[in-house]
Amino acid sequence: MSESNVVLDSLSYTSYYVECCFNDVFLASGTCFFVKRNDVDYLITNWHIVSGQNNETKEYLDKKHGAIPNNLKVHIFKNQSTVERIVHTIPLYDENDTPLWLEHPSFKEKVDVVAIKVTIPNDMLIKYVEEAIEPYNEQTKANIKDDVYVLGFPFGISEGEGFPIWKRASIASEPIIDIQDRPLMYIDTASRSGMSGSPVIYKERRGVAICDTHPTKATKISHFFMEFIGVYSGRIGADDEFKAQLGRVWKKRVIDEIINR
Repeated sequence: MSESNVVLDSLSYTSYYVECCFNDVFLASGTCFFVKRNDVDYLITNWHIVSGQNNETKEYLDKKHGAIPNNLKVHIFKNQSTVERIVHTIPLYDENDTPLWLEHPSFKEKVDVVAIKVTIPNDMLIKYVEEAIEPYNEQTKANIKDDVYVLGFPFGISEGEGFPIWKRASIASEPIIDIQDRPLMYIDTASRSGMSGSPVIYKERRGVAICDTHPTKATKISHFFMEFIGVYSGRIGADDEFKAQLGRVWKKRVIDEIINR
């Protein structure tokens, strides 16, 4: 597929399919994305993805093999011309079996988000969520009842031809309130397994004046307002479709809290 033949949303390049593996044995799938801090690349995903355990109960998630992952196989674009992906293996433990991921300094695994320092080979292309989202209007924020999108892989990598599925949701709790005294909020969505670790994006269609070359005078118009909301980590009531289908989203501030610990 040539990019000259199609028009793709730039955010579709920011979410990546993850295979959680023990050596080469596939255990589960999930989603990740990347951020850059001080010229260092970090992979962002959920604690339960890298540990193979429920972050609340510590129950092991793999029932078939009884194993926990020791590496992530991430499907990364080779380039944006052919939309070809390469599988890049990222170890989860060092030679002393010490975890390589960073946890939240205060809440540890109770915040279901981790950051892993990574080096991406030059022949692979990653696109950062935050760089794809310009702060078009910093005075406007997503509010309760607003629609957001969870960009992940609920069916694995094949259904979207290598690109994430954009699952619509709505903000179900007041964003300024921390649920259970943790940096957590709820969204209303009927998501599925495989979307854990997805970036959650607010994208509203409207005209927004941008002052990019002049401090007070608009020089161009954007057709969207966008905001990075946080990291998705599964649903409450996922075991019963008749329960309230509330998804958990860890607020974006946890990423810097983890990296700057």
